Amino acid sequence: MARMTHASIVLAAVSGLAAVASAQGVTLYFRADASDPSIGDTLQWTVAAEFTGYSDPTAYFGGFVGSFVASDNSLGTASNFQNLLSGEGTPQAANGASVEGVNIFNAALLGTDDQANPIDIFTFDVSWNAFGFLSYDAIGLTTVFPNDGVLTLGDEFTNFNVVSDRVGFPTPGAGMGIALGGLMVARRRRG
Repeated sequence: MARMTHASIVLAAVSGLAAVASAQGVTLYFRADASDPSIGDTLQWTVAAEFTGYSDPTAYFGGFVGSFVASDNSLGTASNFQNLLSGEGTPQAANGASVEGVNIFNAALLGTDDQANPIDIFTFDVSWNAFGFLSYDAIGLTTVFPNDGVLTLGDEFTNFNVVSDRVGFPTPGAGMGIALGGLMVARRRRG
C-alpha cells in the first residue's frame, strides 16, 4: 500500500484546482434568423454567451467589451443594436456588417445578476446588400462572475470560443460556372 505524504497531498490538491480552472471558459454564439437572404433583406443576429466550469449556481455572465467582427464587412450594414444585458458603457457603432465598441454588462451590485446559462446578450440587424457568405467572430473581453456576491471579482477571458451561423449565397453565375464546367467535362468524355 502506497503511503501519501503531506507534500503529495498538497500537490494532488493543486493539480485538482488547476484542472478545474482550465475547464472554465466562455463561448459566444451568433445565430441568424434566416439562412439565405436576398439583396435588400434585413437579417437579425442574436448573440448568446455560455460559460463552463463554475460549480456555484449563482455564477453569471458578467459582460462583453469589444467588437463583433463580420467575415465580410461589404455584405451589409449593421444597425438596430439591442443590449439584452442590464448595463451599457458606450454606444455601439457599425463598420459595414461589423459592430464595434460593444460594452455591455450585468452586475450583482446593480441587482442584475441573471444566472441564465446560456444567456442572450445582444441583437443587431444587418441590411443585406451583396452576394456572399456572412459569419461572425468576436474580439475583446468576456467576464464571468463565479458567484453573486456584490464584492466578487469577475474572471476575465480574452481567449474564448466563437460559434457562428454562416448565411448567404454565392455570387451570381458562380453556380452556373460550376455547372457549365461539369457539362464540358462530361462532353469531353463522350467525344
